[in-house]
Amino acid sequence: MKKFLKIVGGILFIPYIVIVIVVTICLLNYNKYGVTELGNRTLIIVKDDALNPTYQKGDLLIVKKKENDNIQKEDYIFFYEQDKESKTVIINLAKVLNTRKVTSRETTFTIEGNYEYSSEYVIGATKDTKVYHTLGSVLNILESRWVFLLVIILPILFIFLYELYEFILEVKRSLKEV
Repeated sequence: MKKFLKIVGGILFIPYIVIVIVVTICLLNYNKYGVTELGNRTLIIVKDDALNPTYQKGDLLIVKKKENDNIQKEDYIFFYEQDKESKTVIINLAKVLNTRKVTSRETTFTIEGNYEYSSEYVIGATKDTKVYHTLGSVLNILESRWVFLLVIILPILFIFLYELYEFILEVKRSLKEV
């Protein structure tokens, strides 16, 4: 029975470690808007119905940022926008009506409603996006403060304290033998 429990524990431990590493990497790579950026890819978790009907609540979008020249008129782009009511930054989706190259590195995009946005606020185009349904809900839960504390920090703390306890017992045993 002990051997069986050891095997099951080992099988469960590997996915747990993978989840811990993935979530920690995501949290350590937040940009100034609180969104995970891994190199030229941005992980967008659809948390509400703001991006409906194209993207559903709970979707995980991996948006690849390419050169500004890659975004053309009639493309749909994701961009950061300040919500005037709550004073928070939200991710929005709009159709590009026009592009204007300002410098070699800066482009201004005119989107629906005749709003102009600097390429600094553009995440990427929908044509360069991969969608994973319901995975966003899972990542959103894992990245929450309480779940991170309960699922990642506390178990690691308990393992550390157990190892410290075992170390102290071993030191005591070796001192008795001397």
